[in-house]
Amino acid sequence: MQLSIYPCGPVMANMMFVGRDGGKTVAVIDPSDADLALSVLKEHDWTLSDILITHRHFDHILGVAKLKAETNATIYISEADAVGLKSNLQSLSLMQRIPITPVEADVKLSDGDTFEAAGLPFRVLATPGHTVGGITFVCDEQRCAFCGDTLFRESYGRTDLPTGDFRALRHSITDVLLRLPEDYVLYPGHDEVTTVAHERSCNPIYSEEEPWFI
Repeated sequence: MQLSIYPCGPVMANMMFVGRDGGKTVAVIDPSDADLALSVLKEHDWTLSDILITHRHFDHILGVAKLKAETNATIYISEADAVGLKSNLQSLSLMQRIPITPVEADVKLSDGDTFEAAGLPFRVLATPGHTVGGITFVCDEQRCAFCGDTLFRESYGRTDLPTGDFRALRHSITDVLLRLPEDYVLYPGHDEVTTVAHERSCNPIYSEEEPWFI
């Protein structure tokens, strides 16, 4: 699998391109900067086939509408978080005064759904808590998962924003995400890459009864 990570946007979200090794078709995960994404596509002579979105927050979707307009890539997001693609309130862009351009989802996903993007097979894990519709994209073939803001290296996503729920997040991490095999690589929505094994031994959510940010 070829994978490129570009921290970008107003809060340095990880925009990730994935595809088959040597292939010219790629998918992008959580595109927060359309101009950068288009530049990357042009530089590598890649064709964008799919846009995968882990959750509704503005810093992960700012580039979606322009990329859709320029490439007609298929947009995937959860059923519960699709509202964020069309709402400055639901995406929290209103809080930052960084408006999004509304766009419709092509595919609204639920837990257990499977699909192919850029020649790679993905399955969906519902991992709510940071948002009500947060999802993780698992690629078992490549033994990895793209978990958005559900989990970070030795940390986890905040739950004090609208639709956040700490108990739901803890369940999503301890009973869903970290039940994946320990060698799976985890690609969070911000900061560094980690593994299931590392987070099982180091993530503080196992020992916390209340979120760290209260």
